[in-house]
Amino acid sequence: MLTEQAQVVSVAAEGVRVETVRRSACSSCQSKSTCGQKLLAEIGQGQRFEIVSANPQGLVLQPGDIVELGVEEASFLQASMMIYMLPLFGLIVLSAVATAAGAAELIVILAGLSGLLLGFVVVRGWSRRGQQQCRYQPQILRLKD
Repeated sequence: MLTEQAQVVSVAAEGVRVETVRRSACSSCQSKSTCGQKLLAEIGQGQRFEIVSANPQGLVLQPGDIVELGVEEASFLQASMMIYMLPLFGLIVLSAVATAAGAAELIVILAGLSGLLLGFVVVRGWSRRGQQQCRYQPQILRLKD
């Protein structure tokens, strides 16, 4: 299970609104002086994100409480694969079909872009269905002391 600490902002009927802070592992890395990722991490360092999280254990929470959020690794990997691979797959397949049909270069490009767009639409529909199932959303695991 992937875990992260968050602070409770508010408690509502739809879930618990929590705030997390993006952190970088660059400060503990031995290659930080020669790595380009450090610069990118510094740009986003300290950004706060608010999300609504499920509270399946029914913990009594108040604003200001520190909680541990968790997401199953399998759900995280499946969501990552769908988000990145499906649009790319649509681009490649529709471009290949247009090429095999002997279409002009402009038509092949338009077919590829259409496949990419179709992939994004499918991912969006899939993610909305996943939000209703709460499978891909972080859940509150426990209250931190």
